[in-house]
Amino acid sequence: MKKTILLLSTFAVAASLFAGSYELTNARLYRKQNEPIKALKYYDEEILKVPGDLEAQFERAELLGEIAMDSTKRDIALQITTDKSNPTRELLQKMVTGFADAQKAKAADDEKTVKKLKKKIDRILAEVWDVYYFKAVHDDSAYVKASEGGGKGLESNAMLESALKHLDIAIMLIPEKWNAHGLKAQILNKLDRMQESTDEWKLALKYIELSEMSKKDSENYQKAVGVIRENLLQNYYTLKQFDKTIEKADEILAKEPQDFFAIQLRAFALAEMASDTNLNQMQRNAYKLQAIKALNEAKTTRPDDAAIVYYIGQFHLQLGDTASSIAAFNDYLKIDSTDATVIFNLGVLYLEGGSFVNTEKARDTFKKLTHFHPDNAPAWINYGVALIRLGKNEEGRAAVEKGKALSGK
Repeated sequence: MKKTILLLSTFAVAASLFAGSYELTNARLYRKQNEPIKALKYYDEEILKVPGDLEAQFERAELLGEIAMDSTKRDIALQITTDKSNPTRELLQKMVTGFADAQKAKAADDEKTVKKLKKKIDRILAEVWDVYYFKAVHDDSAYVKASEGGGKGLESNAMLESALKHLDIAIMLIPEKWNAHGLKAQILNKLDRMQESTDEWKLALKYIELSEMSKKDSENYQKAVGVIRENLLQNYYTLKQFDKTIEKADEILAKEPQDFFAIQLRAFALAEMASDTNLNQMQRNAYKLQAIKALNEAKTTRPDDAAIVYYIGQFHLQLGDTASSIAAFNDYLKIDSTDATVIFNLGVLYLEGGSFVNTEKARDTFKKLTHFHPDNAPAWINYGVALIRLGKNEEGRAAVEKGKALSGK
């Protein structure tokens, strides 16, 4: 009886192996014997004969993936690919295409077979995706470590380029994984490839919003979306795409009205648009007024941000509002008391500011500037002018001559 059961078991194995056409049977036999090139030949013949053969499509694609991921089969990979510099990528691309073809094939009304196949495909793609995504993470970590240790630029860039190659494969395998796009965007940022980085941040945002993460992990979803949006905002500003900067900032502020980074970059983008010489004076002044309003909103959130206070002073100055400009520059000097540009601007306003002229304040302001920046020629000249206007002719002339000497005149 035992012998009969054993024989039946052996027959069942053989029957499963030889089920199917002559071509598919041979393909499976050669695959089992570790002869992948012969196996592929018969899979190709089977697919040519029966284009909708789901099993043949799947098994052929699976075999290509196995060859791609097996370092001992590199010679075989080179034989069956045209891209000799990167046969692995080509084979994985063929695997992805084969899986797609398999899922399109009809399985004789057997929905369970199709669903089972899809699970297998998803599992294989996820496993290979993990390999290449974490290779990229490793390359990026190695870059950071090398940079911190004073590594050479070319060597560090090679690590980043390697990471990009791995990410390209990961994205090819599963394009909708948002974190691969996010990591690629970060690496492109490090390589100063800002437009490409921006495109990847946009894809990261698109795919994370399409994912189930908002339902499954709401807290981390919100954090990740916030990081992506801020990077997009920064990239738009860096690329001088100020209209997109304002648009993205408005989108962020609609959900997070107190987001300082969005408030600040929106204000700075308006400030940059106000400086656009391609616009007429009326248009520029309109942007300046919007910029001042936005900057004042930013100032309420971050009153000690020197850049914000400086821009407020500059735009008031350009709009002819001397009183507001003087007030803003004085506020700025409470944050940074030695800034040469701001001290000089303030001194000129006190010296030549129409109804706001205050020669004594001009003298004191330029004196302060010569103290902090003793080689500043214009500071000495204007200090001398203020002294002369106050009747200190000899002292004033000496200051003017010193300024001329420093300027080489």
